[in-house]
Amino acid sequence: MQHTAAAWLFEIALGLRVFGPDLVRGCRRLLTAGVRIGITQLTGARTPAHSIEPDQEAQ
Repeated sequence: MQHTAAAWLFEIALGLRVFGPDLVRGCRRLLTAGVRIGITQLTGARTPAHSIEPDQEAQ
């Protein structure tokens, strides 16, 4: 079965029309999950600085 250029374009356009919104939605979900993970790592990785003064006062 041979396809002409018009048939290929039609099939590609139909595929984009059908699966395009799902692909965009999936990419957005992956990007938001990546941003959440990045923010969590940035804020969660910080530990409060321990000052030396309270340890010296306890002695």
